[in-house]
Amino acid sequence: MPPRHLLSLFLLALAAAPDASAQFQWRDANGRMVYSDMPPPASVAPASVLRAPGKAAPSSSAEGQFGSDTPARAPSSAHTAAPARAAAVTAADRELEFRKRRMEKAEADRKAAEASVQAQRKAAACADSRSEIRALESGLRMSRVNEKGERETLDDKQRAGRLDAARAGAKEACQG
Repeated sequence: MPPRHLLSLFLLALAAAPDASAQFQWRDANGRMVYSDMPPPASVAPASVLRAPGKAAPSSSAEGQFGSDTPARAPSSAHTAAPARAAAVTAADRELEFRKRRMEKAEADRKAAEASVQAQRKAAACADSRSEIRALESGLRMSRVNEKGERETLDDKQRAGRLDAARAGAKEACQG
């Protein structure tokens, strides 16, 4: 293989190699620079963390990002606070919040389903009571089956008693 192919192959392999630099950089309590692939301990203030995944690396020159024509500006507090808050919420915290929201939604859905079933039962009971009132007020001959299985025709006194009971049931079932 010609040397120029080896050189291009080496440069390609070098570019494809994973970044071996540390992901986190911060100053410890003694002012020493610490580099690590693990996040800093909780005792380190967020302002002391200089580099973290998702946080921009500190500028090494005082000229700023766009050369000497543009003065360097200090990052606003809104931009520096957002990564610190995002780092404070861990994946486990997000998972717990998601599960909590899912359980609350399931509970709300269950309560809504129970309320719907109760409303359907109440509507059916109201319709049955009104139907019985119409039938009793129609004056048609009505009968019922007694305990022995014999058919009995309702007299006026029994009809009036059942009509009062049906009206009381309708008042209870149809209110609201």
